[in-house]
Amino acid sequence: MANEKVQLDSMLRSVLSVANEEQSFFYSPKIYQDQYNVVTSLLLSKLSKLYPSEQWVIDTIDPFVEKVLIPVTNGYIQLPDNYRDLLGSPQIAVKKDKSGECSEAIVIDTAREFQLSNLKGKCEKRPVIIVPEAEFALRTTSTYNYPTHWNPIGYFSGKKQITVCPFDIGKVEVLYARQEKQVVYGYITQPDDTFLFDLATSVLSEWSNAAFDPIFKALIHLYSAYAKDGELQNWAILLTQHGIL
Repeated sequence: MANEKVQLDSMLRSVLSVANEEQSFFYSPKIYQDQYNVVTSLLLSKLSKLYPSEQWVIDTIDPFVEKVLIPVTNGYIQLPDNYRDLLGSPQIAVKKDKSGECSEAIVIDTAREFQLSNLKGKCEKRPVIIVPEAEFALRTTSTYNYPTHWNPIGYFSGKKQITVCPFDIGKVEVLYARQEKQVVYGYITQPDDTFLFDLATSVLSEWSNAAFDPIFKALIHLYSAYAKDGELQNWAILLTQHGIL
């Protein structure tokens, strides 16, 4: 479960406290949840591109990270339904003497077995380098630079499909960011036309505490633009530039 600091109601209150505003329909639950979902989508895309460059990137995207071993069928792997973005390069297990895959040495059916095959010294992970389709076509017809199990390649032949070479690769390990849920800010309208957060009708954030700062900063900027609060926007930009906000 995501840390309370990045839950919908507490985050909204944090944003409004900086703006020195009360919770009201001026900044409605619908506007807030839409902005939260936009920030989530943009942040996930950014983190996926940066992964695994820095520890904060790894920590922040962690709730969305999935790892799966996918069998190769007719030369390609079909990515899971909840696939969103690729994290790093897919990998295969090969023999350290470069003679081929490790399937003869150990049957790899789970991610744990994949790891054990490396620990036993029989296998080594090799990245499947993703290349443009034109380069894939050129390499797979080359007489001197043809892909091997030691240097495999692949290309996106569909939105959720990767064609790999050599074509007899058995399984590919894929690390990816899964599709996020759309948050919903449920609420109960009060007699004075304000609202209270309603947990029962809400879809909560999936982020952990590590994402609090980037989400908070983004929402402050979006709120100030929505409220046309130039002073708040300028302060937010200044504080961000100095690493305070």
